[in-house]
Amino acid sequence: MDSKIRWSLPDGVDELLPPKALEIETLRRKLIDSYIASGYDLIIPPLLELSESIGGEAHEEIKSHAFSFKDNLTGKQLSIRPDISEQASRIDAFRIQSDDIVKLCYAGEVVKSKSSKALRSRTTIQVGAEIFGDSSSDAEFESINLMLQSLKIADVKKITLSLGHAGFTASVLGRFNKLKEDDLLKIEKALSKKSKSDIHSLVPDSNEDKNLLLSLCDMFGGLEVIEKARKEFSGVELISDHLDHLSEMSDRLKDRDINLHIDLGEVQGFKYHNGLVFSAYTDSAGHILAKGGRYDGLRKSSDQDRPAVGFDLDLIAVSNL
Repeated sequence: MDSKIRWSLPDGVDELLPPKALEIETLRRKLIDSYIASGYDLIIPPLLELSESIGGEAHEEIKSHAFSFKDNLTGKQLSIRPDISEQASRIDAFRIQSDDIVKLCYAGEVVKSKSSKALRSRTTIQVGAEIFGDSSSDAEFESINLMLQSLKIADVKKITLSLGHAGFTASVLGRFNKLKEDDLLKIEKALSKKSKSDIHSLVPDSNEDKNLLLSLCDMFGGLEVIEKARKEFSGVELISDHLDHLSEMSDRLKDRDINLHIDLGEVQGFKYHNGLVFSAYTDSAGHILAKGGRYDGLRKSSDQDRPAVGFDLDLIAVSNL
């Protein structure tokens, strides 16, 4: 075998060399130390999971990103973790099994079957923190603040915080649930691009709710978007509650040293999350640096949904700024 081929890495797989490796490890330690100081307990989940465990009870999207293979020892199907936040949820529900509030943090490698937009790599180091058992907006506020604090520790400048609400998105798209699943996926893709032309081609003019999708493409900008949405989506069920929630959180964050952005048309992860969603980026990066939100009920240890909110960041992407 040619030595060049023998020592090559798989496509989309990277390794860290000096001095970058030490830089990233130093930042990892600073972040984990800050989470522990804030009352979070560190967990170190395994790199491998049973494939049937990936995706939980509510999220097939995670499963689609997992590398899966047959275990030669047991014959069972295994997967390399594509996400650690889901593992934290499993640990809370089935290992810790507490009815009290549980706060967990983590840092570790993840591998995805598709390259990330940030690095064109299928491997990175995911760092994050999760709060379980607290359904309050205070928990969401804490999670957002800890995410912003993490980016400050990483010396990220001129942060833009984008807020949305998965419940709002689901309420609008729920009016199209009679469409075929493939058509719904195409609509979601069109919304992710904010492409009105795609919406026009996908949804016939005879559909009385078509204008809702077209309006959703324009629902981003400053705080004025919230009031604009109240008027244009007034006939959609639960919209007022979702917007009240978003308005309250925006008000609590308005004095922070950030650019606050509202995006009600964000569809990425709306099937995973069920409440407030948030992400952070900078103009210089061109991609999301950290993201999070509420995801009650991803794991159930009983008949009751377990409240959960958290965030994670791509450590390598953040360190490359």
